[in-house]
Amino acid sequence: LIETPQQGTISWHKVAAYLPGRNNKDCRKRWHYSIVHTIRKGTWTPDEDQSLRQAVEKHGLRWSKVAGAVGSRNGDQCWKRWYDCLNPSIDKSPWTAAEDTELLQQVAKHGRNWSDIVGKHFPNRTSLSAKNRY
Repeated sequence: LIETPQQGTISWHKVAAYLPGRNNKDCRKRWHYSIVHTIRKGTWTPDEDQSLRQAVEKHGLRWSKVAGAVGSRNGDQCWKRWYDCLNPSIDKSPWTAAEDTELLQQVAKHGRNWSDIVGKHFPNRTSLSAKNRY
């Protein structure tokens, strides 16, 4: 069964009622991301990266539109790939000794809240980069 205007919409609350331990959101996401669409998982290909760059250039940061343009990934995957790898504003230079010291001090002070640490102290680094460096 494919959810289309001709067939009406699926009541995900009713579907979830038949699946103990699952809610309407679980069912809808499973349907859209795993069953109906051919969403890829794992390593991104160079062609997918190029499609993502072009889609962001065309649609901006509207991730559902970007994902539709990429075709093989969902919005969450596109968002993560963009912010962790492809965004041109990411500082990918080697970490300096001063940055290492600052990172250690901030983790000692605030714990491993990478997004806060990066947002306040390393604005062009990614949370993933800080976590991996630590």
